Amino acid sequence: MNLLPKYIETLDIIEGHIVRMKIETNEVSVKSAATLFAVAIDHAQGVKFCLSNSAYPSAFALLRVLFETYIRAMWLEKCANSEQLEKYINEDKLVSKANGNLNFGDMVLEVEAAHELPVYFSEIKNHTWSGLNSITHSGAIQLQRNFSGSSIQHCYEKDHINEAIEFSTMIACMSFAALCELATNTNGEVDPEKLMEFVQSWAFNK
Repeated sequence: MNLLPKYIETLDIIEGHIVRMKIETNEVSVKSAATLFAVAIDHAQGVKFCLSNSAYPSAFALLRVLFETYIRAMWLEKCANSEQLEKYINEDKLVSKANGNLNFGDMVLEVEAAHELPVYFSEIKNHTWSGLNSITHSGAIQLQRNFSGSSIQHCYEKDHINEAIEFSTMIACMSFAALCELATNTNGEVDPEKLMEFVQSWAFNK
């Protein structure tokens, strides 16, 4: 089954809601997080554009960027203190509370703890991070999927493309849900669970 039409429909639903959202706050953490949640959805749109135009290497390269953007947004919202926010915004640096290096794995753990989540994102990171890095940084996976053994051509199976669509859908929907929680003008008419019901009707059905 080609999941791209349903993916496009899902993103259209999301965009139709977020263009009417307002987030009124003086909290730097909320402003920063909301911005990156919106950026994550834009990255999902980038995946859609690339897949729609058969630019498969670029679509897959965006998957790590999409995941990392969402995690950073979650971290900025509830994990970073004022000093970390200042470093991030004004110096473009990620630091721990002790002002040391903050790697992505530790950021994921902080996000799960602060948002009281199960170790779901840690499992995603542990199982996919090396592969996502290989794809984004033009490693062996990009070679394998773009060279047939005798010629340069796309070698992406339908299952590869559908997995990318499902991954991107998951992050886009979670970013949308996060924006809904931060929005100050939805009055209950935007229900992320209804979107997930639609998504589950076509995705994650293995």
